[in-house]
Amino acid sequence: MLTAAMLGLIEQTGLNILILTEELDDREFFASRLTRLQTYQLLGVIAETAHNLPADIRARLSAIDWVAWAALPNALARPNEHALRIWVAAKELTPLTVQGLIDYKSLYPELFRLARCEQDHRHGVA
Repeated sequence: MLTAAMLGLIEQTGLNILILTEELDDREFFASRLTRLQTYQLLGVIAETAHNLPADIRARLSAIDWVAWAALPNALARPNEHALRIWVAAKELTPLTVQGLIDYKSLYPELFRLARCEQDHRHGVA
């Protein structure tokens, strides 16, 4: 159940990033202090949550670029030096990750299930 919550957090946070940045080009993004800072924060949430996902879950969801998410905190720590990496994370890595999670829901629905189903509960499955 914790895995489902973490995957849901990544997906929802990614969708929030897409909404924040959907109509911005790179100049507008970097000129908008509030949008930029909010996006940095949300990217950090995804990177931290991805880092905390169990390794076997990341391996099962291998189409998602977990390595790029693992590298992102270093870029976010020095955003002036890594503006392009952050922009690419917001505009390319994030939508690819969200779409990947949506696709994986049909392949591995059990990973995305927040509550135990009633049948599991009746049979004593945790």
